[in-house]
Amino acid sequence: MSTSNRHPKATPDDYGPVINIITWFLLVTTTLAVIVRIATKLAISRRTDADDYVTFVALFFSIAQVVAVSLQTAAGLGQHADTLSPLNLERFQQTGYAASLLYIATLCFSKISVALLLQTITPVQLHKQMTLAVGAVTVLWTVIAMFGLAFQCHLPYPWRFIDNACFNQTVFWNFVQAFNMLIDVALVLLPLFIVWRVQVGAGKKVVVFACFAIRIVVIAAVAAQLAFFNRATSSNDPTFTIWPMVICAQLVQSLSIVTACIPYLKPFLQSLESGMIRSDDLRRRGMNGTPQYGTAHSQRSVDHTQSKSSSKPARILQEKSLELNQISRGYVPPFKGQNSTTVTTAGKDGHEWDADSQTSQSKIIKQTTTWQVDTESQVVGAGHAR
Repeated sequence: MSTSNRHPKATPDDYGPVINIITWFLLVTTTLAVIVRIATKLAISRRTDADDYVTFVALFFSIAQVVAVSLQTAAGLGQHADTLSPLNLERFQQTGYAASLLYIATLCFSKISVALLLQTITPVQLHKQMTLAVGAVTVLWTVIAMFGLAFQCHLPYPWRFIDNACFNQTVFWNFVQAFNMLIDVALVLLPLFIVWRVQVGAGKKVVVFACFAIRIVVIAAVAAQLAFFNRATSSNDPTFTIWPMVICAQLVQSLSIVTACIPYLKPFLQSLESGMIRSDDLRRRGMNGTPQYGTAHSQRSVDHTQSKSSSKPARILQEKSLELNQISRGYVPPFKGQNSTTVTTAGKDGHEWDADSQTSQSKIIKQTTTWQVDTESQVVGAGHAR
């Protein structure tokens, strides 16, 4: 076997080798990005979340899609249709049909991964509802696209788009890709909305937003893919003219996963760990409100929540301290009796610990305060009673 047969070269009439090289290179890049993401997160946070598992699912569909494209290339993608046998032409359509379905699945899970990350980093209920809405739109978009692709042509051969009765593929793909870009625009703008009024330095805001704004490159790749598709639909040689569109599709799905991994770079995670949007800290302290924004109302809300979380015995001591101060100035309450205030916590053998502290190993001091006030007359003057 000659060297030229073992290593086919691209020619003006066969771009198959170019398609294979770019496709597999992008897959390797995507896989490395996911590995770096998980390794970085485990090194800093020492845990994995739902968005990590969703990213793995997206990578799985991406690998399957690349295999389908490679089989499609072997069947004649990038070559002229009149040079292909009927069998290869049939395989070209079958593998292309599978690759299109897997492409939509990959994009779906990569978008949901970003939406789940946004759910994690914000404690604000409005932001959570917005990310949930984006996730719901993504699922709806996926169902519509999958259904349209699955039944794009007359049964029982829905993959045959050459010489078969199919609905308008140009209108369908323009609709699908337009909504694809709109969802990515939302995933770019949502982080800006989340961090815009957070009371942190501008540098941290820029780091967080830039990690999500890089997804703009996905939108650009989708636009290029759509342009090549619209150009190829008017051609009578689909096996040859669609190869630039296929390359763009590979770039779209690779960038979609890679950009979903970029927020897990160390600077972004350190911004979260520094308390920028620490929703887990808020929950651990018993506060369900928003992070500190630069308004007086928000600050009062946080202070009010913190005062509610104070222990009841501490509030009793404050009230009784005020009463003693009044008595020292000559005010005697109009009653006769006694009052006792006791602050109780775990004693030597107790089991109550500081629930809010993760590092404290000391128990709370037990303290009992008791006094008695007797009065038989009303106040005449400050410090004079009869």
